[in-house]
Amino acid sequence: MATGRALALALAIGLTAAGCAPRPGQMASAEHGAETVAEHPGKAVYDQWCSSCHDDGGKSGAPSLAAIRQLNRATVKYALELGYMKIQAKDVPADDLAQLIDWMPTSEGSNDTWIDAARCPIKSREVRLDGAPRTSTTFGVTNDANRAQTAEQAGLSREQMKDLDVAWVVAFPQTPTMRSQPVIVGDTLFIAATDSGRLYALDTNTGCVKWHYVSEMTLRSSITFAEATDNSPAAIIMGDAAGFVHAVNAKTGGKIWVSNARLNEYNRITGAPVVHDGMVITPVSAIEVNYAGADDYECCKGQGAVIAFDLATGKKLWTGTTMDEAKPTRLGRTGTQQWGPSGAIIWSTPVIDPKRNVAYAGTGENVSWPATDTSDAIIAYDLDTGDKRWVFQATNADIWNYACGRRGANCDWPGEYHSPDHDFGATAMLIKRSDGSELVVAGQKSGVVWALNPDNGQLVWSNKVGRGSANGGAHWGLAYDGELIFAPMNDPNRPPTPGENPAFGPGIHALDAVTGEIRWSYKPNQRDCGADMPAAKAYTPPPEWRIQPVSAPVLPTPRVATPPRPAAGSGATPAAAASAPPPRPTAPCRLGMSPAPLVVDGAVVTGTTQGMLRIFDAKTGEVLFEYMTNRDFPETVNGIEGHGGGLDSAPYIAGDGTLFVQSGYARFGEPPGNVLIAFRPKEK
Repeated sequence: MATGRALALALAIGLTAAGCAPRPGQMASAEHGAETVAEHPGKAVYDQWCSSCHDDGGKSGAPSLAAIRQLNRATVKYALELGYMKIQAKDVPADDLAQLIDWMPTSEGSNDTWIDAARCPIKSREVRLDGAPRTSTTFGVTNDANRAQTAEQAGLSREQMKDLDVAWVVAFPQTPTMRSQPVIVGDTLFIAATDSGRLYALDTNTGCVKWHYVSEMTLRSSITFAEATDNSPAAIIMGDAAGFVHAVNAKTGGKIWVSNARLNEYNRITGAPVVHDGMVITPVSAIEVNYAGADDYECCKGQGAVIAFDLATGKKLWTGTTMDEAKPTRLGRTGTQQWGPSGAIIWSTPVIDPKRNVAYAGTGENVSWPATDTSDAIIAYDLDTGDKRWVFQATNADIWNYACGRRGANCDWPGEYHSPDHDFGATAMLIKRSDGSELVVAGQKSGVVWALNPDNGQLVWSNKVGRGSANGGAHWGLAYDGELIFAPMNDPNRPPTPGENPAFGPGIHALDAVTGEIRWSYKPNQRDCGADMPAAKAYTPPPEWRIQPVSAPVLPTPRVATPPRPAAGSGATPAAAASAPPPRPTAPCRLGMSPAPLVVDGAVVTGTTQGMLRIFDAKTGEVLFEYMTNRDFPETVNGIEGHGGGLDSAPYIAGDGTLFVQSGYARFGEPPGNVLIAFRPKEK
């Protein structure tokens, strides 16, 4: 998803797309400083095998070299030998690969050398849970995923949101992407620096460190707080980049258990595991979509699932799959064995419905032929067994993988199939409307918001509020204040085409929960890119554009037939290998609104992938506050060099009178960053 692509190819271990690497012997021009090949042989390996993607991240989606070099050696080694880059790196000679791994990280110092100086004083180091407010406990703030907090919970009112100031900043070493939403209990904020494999308990007042946990694997998901039971202590639950679930003692930071959630080697955990009735309900994604770009890869076997673990022991209780196990299907045009069905992976955080005893989860596209009726869908899983109660499929016949950009051998199937990549990456919501009725509401990368009957998955209303794309539409989630649904769109920057809804494009829409109609819309302007102009203002679209219903399942527009092109490194002609790479355009300023919003006492907190934090009045769309987080922060409370970047994933949460914002997301040309910024109302 776009959470799919952004999630599946997260910076921590996803370093490029398959079609970018040049042929052996081709030397791409480097654009990363004055360091010469002679200084370290690993740089020449980078120039030959990696630079065509990583020096053009705006086009390829790959993180920049500067971002990669902030990672530690263990993360780079994992990515190249076992993780996302395994397929791309398989043709690199072993000695060259070792040189690349040796050169890539700029610092091999410990992630933890700063911690002793940043520890809280003894009197405030304890994690106090007894009687402490559970301010936010999971990605969706609570298990219904409405992403809403009251003034009492946040310690902040709508009026105070107009006049915020930076109180303090913490920066995390070897962490160019802040992708994991924190949770807050009392005066403790639990936060993960996923790239470096660290989980921290910080004091909400000062940012000092109460404890830290070191994972043996790069961490990946947002986190969830689990209450203590008779059999287990209070815990922090999260997933890692190899598909394992971690349960960490919330009071001490000690490991309780680590359990394997993989169906096979391709699985990872992207959405946050959630806790209900002594179970840890874990969504399972996969990285195989990236491997499929290689023509000789046997695509594909990776599939999505929801897996339940016992909270006390980590024992697996049941598995709810999205499809039958993959089997050999046909030979591809290169003679390679093909497998299917595959895909329909679950990028998002499950939503718990205790009344109906189900968990709702959105799925991604299929990755190989044949397509299934569970891709691009919302599935209701029985919480006792993992069986499917119902399936709502929004888009039919959507098969996509990284071969599709160039019509490679793994994007060549019999019959009429399409590749819009319109999965559900955004976490759905279970909402209660003013009349007491309930809906499951989900935003899709197609730009459509769907409202479903939670009893049977039947469509109640729909509204296409964005043009959608493989990296557009709704990415990470929505929010709900009891009346309005807030749906951000990560659509690309371009004017509407003739006959297209003028509200389409990057922005955010407030939808009436009863009818689905747009109440107000906001589209950012070039102010977010440094232009000297006023902030844009919210508006109400004309009646004819307030709702565009869509029937399901949608059959996407057939893809335009284009001749297949050879994969890089798999048969390109000598002339192609010798040709100079085209000049690289300047990285564009991105106005897309990818992160999941947060409602705090009638104020809607949002952000753009360029790094602009913006807060709206929920009822009117009036801009209450804005702050560009994409900047340097030379003064941090823990002494680590800090810099902000793009806002993506779920970067904000409020608690203890403070709005906490994470800044930095080194994917798809977005600016990397490594900071947690604490905003508080200015003192009068």
